[in-house]
Amino acid sequence: YLFPDEFAGRNITYTGFVYNEPGHEGYQFLFRFGIIHCIADSGVYGLLTTGNTSNYPNNTWITATGTISLEYDKTLEQTLPVLYISKLKETDAPDNPYVYRVF
Repeated sequence: YLFPDEFAGRNITYTGFVYNEPGHEGYQFLFRFGIIHCIADSGVYGLLTTGNTSNYPNNTWITATGTISLEYDKTLEQTLPVLYISKLKETDAPDNPYVYRVF
């Protein structure tokens, strides 16, 4: 989110859990909980995704591959990186569902 132009047009694979934000029909967020120092400062990190033909319920873990594009989101009133999915599969939650700034 800090340098979205650096990622536009790149292909990535991302594993996270689904969140269906009201007002974002045709899109789903893929999130991971991130920790900077401890669980008390955790928050969600993730991407808005589109292009999948299946609509997964909240908290379903999936691995998505696709291309990052930048879109203006009217609901959030900001430009967001969006993952345009080309490949998708449901997966189990990882043994460690958190991501860390420094591991």
